[in-house]
Amino acid sequence: MEGLASFIRRGIRVEDFHCTHKPFVWFVVHKGVLFVIAVYRFFAGVYFKCSIRRHPQSGNITGYYRLVESYRNADDRICHRTILNVGFMEDTNVEQRNKIQKHLTDKYEHKQILFEETDPVVNKYVDELWQRIIDAKRLDIIPFDQRARMVDIDTINHRNVREVGSEWIGYHTWDKLHLTPLLLSKGWTEEQVQLAATQVISRAVYPASELKTARWIRENSAVCELTGYDIEGVTKDKLYQSALSLYTLKDELEKHLSTRTNDLFDIEDKIILYDLTNTYFEGEKRKSKLSKFGKSKEKLE
Repeated sequence: MEGLASFIRRGIRVEDFHCTHKPFVWFVVHKGVLFVIAVYRFFAGVYFKCSIRRHPQSGNITGYYRLVESYRNADDRICHRTILNVGFMEDTNVEQRNKIQKHLTDKYEHKQILFEETDPVVNKYVDELWQRIIDAKRLDIIPFDQRARMVDIDTINHRNVREVGSEWIGYHTWDKLHLTPLLLSKGWTEEQVQLAATQVISRAVYPASELKTARWIRENSAVCELTGYDIEGVTKDKLYQSALSLYTLKDELEKHLSTRTNDLFDIEDKIILYDLTNTYFEGEKRKSKLSKFGKSKEKLE
């Protein structure tokens, strides 16, 4: 199979090439022989190319703009092709021209615009230049029906839907607290750490018994996709064992969490003493086991 460039070097005119309207596939008939050519022409976008000229009306030395297409040809070389001679754009600045070329590229690629452009100058140029491109047939524009991107919600089917929002927050909290390195330093295996993370995050999001937690993980939550633990291996017995293993590190975990949260939130440890000498109850407190009559040390006048 010969490349496109080889046909051009042999003097075959560009007009002899015909596009099948399917991406990257071209063919040429030469001396009665059909040659199929795979042209990997990747559209990279359009941009403005500027040359300095004297404006014939104002007499100012200013920029004259051409709209240029950038793409890769059959030999994987980056090429440029002038699409339109736009002319002088003295009513625009650099930011506006960048927006214009971006919107034109998005239109060609059928990209949805999330935020509508509010600049009237940009919108004017985009509409005018896009219409000129269509009229001059300067790009291979595929007709696009806006309704093709609409979704009929009554026809949507889904399965295995899982929650991930609160679990995602919990997972990042686990990561920020550096609990994985701590457990690994205590001789835990990676699988044990993943199960512990699954256990802690699940209990924070869905506080319930081990039995209900295991069922919730298997049926509703995507926490295992975050922690990496095999969801088929989640059982109430493993959750029990993981909780007991974490309890053996209770003192070390508390010390680590205290230090880590101080670092994260720039907290200084303080000891605050409360003087409860003159604390007293209001009311009769007849059935209270804590309240007793005593002598008040307050100096009442």
